[in-house]
Amino acid sequence: MNGKEGDIYITKLERDFFGAFKVIKIGKSFFEEIDGDLMMLGVLNYVDKKKPELNDERLNQILCCNRFLCSNQYAIDFYTNNPKYNDLSKFEYLGNRPMTEFETSIDFKLGDGRSGLKGGFPLVGLMGNDYGKTAFFEWRWENEKEEFKKEVEVENEKARIAREEYRKQSMKPKKMLDDNMFWEVIEKIDWTKDDDQERMEPAIDFLAKKKVSEIKQFQESLAYKLYLLDTKEHAQNIGEDSFKDESSNFSVDYFLYVRCCVIANGQEYFESVLKNPKDMPKDKDFEPLLYIAEEAYEKRMNKELEYETGCDYETFSNYKGWKK
Repeated sequence: MNGKEGDIYITKLERDFFGAFKVIKIGKSFFEEIDGDLMMLGVLNYVDKKKPELNDERLNQILCCNRFLCSNQYAIDFYTNNPKYNDLSKFEYLGNRPMTEFETSIDFKLGDGRSGLKGGFPLVGLMGNDYGKTAFFEWRWENEKEEFKKEVEVENEKARIAREEYRKQSMKPKKMLDDNMFWEVIEKIDWTKDDDQERMEPAIDFLAKKKVSEIKQFQESLAYKLYLLDTKEHAQNIGEDSFKDESSNFSVDYFLYVRCCVIANGQEYFESVLKNPKDMPKDKDFEPLLYIAEEAYEKRMNKELEYETGCDYETFSNYKGWKK
């Protein structure tokens, strides 16, 4: 069984420092598909070479982050309260402290964490063993700011170079599904429905009846077609949010979902848009297509699909398409 409200756990940080976090609230999930309740966790303003004691006043303070682009952002997140995914027993239990007036006032609400206490906090996936490391990052910002900034700049540059080299690779798809069969699945999308999930159900059910190998081949075909549409010229023709230049705001996720919309509208439209980028849909997207193979596989096998495609469909992956 996971912890209860007010429970405090000790975390191990870098350089033999210790930190701590607290279970602030536990409540019902916002989503039916999430197995279990949600727990709201807050990283505490404690960083020290010795383990905290339960009466330490620093355990009364939720960490407020101000490093880099953070501006008075509280280190609070939602996690699934299910030991199968997030087992608090892997952390050392310190004890339980009464909730402070401040902690009680925090709304149990989803948000981006950047809009104040009433704006809600993000839902995160699995808790790593290094949970609470944000406290150490804030400590470095206060005590080693210049050194910390230089280290991050170096790491960011390394990551940028690695991404650039990855994009330059000539990506090749693995075995794909027969093209006629691929478009047969796409044709099952029911556009008479208003709800996206209801639209997708016939296609998901149809694909779920295929062989496991064919479900993976469908995912491969989808990734390759999305990759082919990932060009600068296509991105420049999606309406209000079109790509303009390197210095302008451009949503890489939205462009991916627009490309999904192209494929969801069938073979004839896809082939037309591939040749004529100006025919890209304007201000329309269809994200649900991205998950069709995952949902079909899960329906058939009752477990998550673990498969890596040969081509990366994320925006900017088609190096040649963006260098034109």
